[in-house]
Amino acid sequence: MESFTCLLLLCLLSTSVVDCSFDRNGYFMFADFWCAAPSRNPEEVVYLVDWYFNQQLTMQYNSTVGKWTGFTPGGFITAHAFNKDEHDVLQRKLERQLICHNNVGLLYNETEENMAEPSISLHAVHTVSSHDIMLICSAYDFNPKYIKVMWLRNGQEVTEGVTISEVLSNEDWTYQVHSYLELTPDLQDGVSCVVEHATLREPKIYKWDSSLNWSDRGYISGGVCALLLGAAFLCVGVSQYRSKRCTST
Repeated sequence: MESFTCLLLLCLLSTSVVDCSFDRNGYFMFADFWCAAPSRNPEEVVYLVDWYFNQQLTMQYNSTVGKWTGFTPGGFITAHAFNKDEHDVLQRKLERQLICHNNVGLLYNETEENMAEPSISLHAVHTVSSHDIMLICSAYDFNPKYIKVMWLRNGQEVTEGVTISEVLSNEDWTYQVHSYLELTPDLQDGVSCVVEHATLREPKIYKWDSSLNWSDRGYISGGVCALLLGAAFLCVGVSQYRSKRCTST
């Protein structure tokens, strides 16, 4: 089975580390606790703590390295202080044992029971620019929550012009997510949406058919409209001609 990551829905695991404080705008300090389990082997479980301040990731604890790593000036200072605190070091080890190590089998069992392979749709829509299109790759009704959606163009990963929504709950045990790619179509391009999920043995590739780009479609649509309009005028002209002949006769 592919590796998966289980988000432990905990807000306050330790009062000495996490302060889930409120202000008028909601949380200003909080932490996410994770168990990353690549297999059922408890020894391979990685325990992670992501610490946020004002919605910015300031530092992270990783059981693989056994310490906190700071990402902001304030995070560097706090991480250094926690790494020197013997009680905090011991507490993180106990948390990994109690939360992840002892429950990895339960986490896998619960996840496997509710697993659902994503349904994928790939389509294009017009953008404000007449030369560009927006490709939308959507994944529906999948579980577990973690999923990766990426774009390839001629075999190379595309990052420019890409936006992705948050993973949205369907208000049951399944989720959906949408990824958007804006580009100027080219007949020579091979554009694909790639989806990776725990239910898939290997990444699934969904190719967009660019054999008929949007400008060609516009010309064809315009030509069809002109043809229909011409046929309408021809019918009217023929009717009037026949009417005049009948009158003269």
